Amino acid sequence: MSIQTLITNQKKNFLTLNRSAKLWLLVIIMSSVFFAGWELFFNLYILAKGFDKEFLGMANSAYPAAVLLFGIPMGVLSDKIGRKNSLLIGQAVFLVTFLVVALTSNPTVILVMMFSCGIGDALFIVSESPLLAQLSNNKNRNYLFSLNWGLGTLSRMVGNYLAGQLPLGFERIFSFQSGTAMSYQAVLLTSVGLTFLTFIPLLMIKLPENANKRDENGDPVEKPLENGSRQNLRNILKKRLIWKFFIPNIQIGLGAALIIPYLNLYFVENFDLSDQALGTLFSIAALVTGLSSLASPSLANKLGTRIRAVVAAQGTSILFLLLLGFSPIAGVAMIAFLARSALMNMGNPLFESFSMDQVSEEERGAFNSVLILSWELGWVIGPLISGFVQESYGFAPLFIATAVLYSSGVALIWRFFRDHETVGIEEAVLQTT
Repeated sequence: MSIQTLITNQKKNFLTLNRSAKLWLLVIIMSSVFFAGWELFFNLYILAKGFDKEFLGMANSAYPAAVLLFGIPMGVLSDKIGRKNSLLIGQAVFLVTFLVVALTSNPTVILVMMFSCGIGDALFIVSESPLLAQLSNNKNRNYLFSLNWGLGTLSRMVGNYLAGQLPLGFERIFSFQSGTAMSYQAVLLTSVGLTFLTFIPLLMIKLPENANKRDENGDPVEKPLENGSRQNLRNILKKRLIWKFFIPNIQIGLGAALIIPYLNLYFVENFDLSDQALGTLFSIAALVTGLSSLASPSLANKLGTRIRAVVAAQGTSILFLLLLGFSPIAGVAMIAFLARSALMNMGNPLFESFSMDQVSEEERGAFNSVLILSWELGWVIGPLISGFVQESYGFAPLFIATAVLYSSGVALIWRFFRDHETVGIEEAVLQTT
């Protein structure tokens, strides 16, 4: 496929999206650019404050622990109060608690706020996939999911690059010492502050299911789903299908939690990367990951089903994960890092789209909350294990464990779902971009 054809198809598909879907994509772009600084430098900030890696592991576990405990209740709540209300409340809690984390030095407050942030983010993330499904149709759903992933990661590319320059900028402006907690704190506060701007497009989203209900200005407003209740959760948990998602999700989530949040530390400690080089590397990773996400519908179309595409991409990524972990050459490790990021994340929008097609609209919030619960279970355990292993044995055992868990999870996805789609299934759903 030529570049011109690819651009033409992207433009054609983009025009099929409604206004609210485009506003949501703007929310994703803004969040990814603005919040990249936090994701890039939070680990370095905590260590620069004088805390050890075991405390860092506890801090990184507190957030997913809250998502684990509150994911299902938040999914039920999302079905009851509607997607837009859930996203607004979740985003508010998420940002306010992170703001407190960036302003305090009290370890107890940091842990409590990280946990509280997870509660808010649980409500946000369980509502995202159902919102995408609600804002799309069979002809453009796969495209919207891939665009959501792709634009998010491409925007993170910009955010990572800019964030990589911020510590040096703040150090020059405020005469901070290089690599100190104060310069990293300035980056975190800037990231959180700018992310508050996402409320502007988020408030403008109107959901199509409520076209018949209007506010005093005559604009359509969201109505909570009539069937959103605990009964949806009970129905979901009775489905054998949900457990087929649950088991591989735990394995892949645990594998990711062991090493992925600490790759910035890995590059700094093993290859002595500067803040600017780290920002540039993660920026490039976001670029290749975003491009691969946009290409995921084409891969699904070429291989015949979304599941084939997920297994092919994520299975191949494991080879690059091992190369990343055991190459003594910085350049080789960086290339492996980029390839792994692109391939592993290439299957995510496809698998997310596939999962949303398995249940009705009324059940999607509860269904998605169970999927998130299984993922976060691994992220509760993983950072605690990782912090201890890093202190005692370094990174090598973590790369091996992650490769084993990834391999097992991908194999189960193939075993459980290879027959759920027929080759050539609904050309519209597997529409190439």
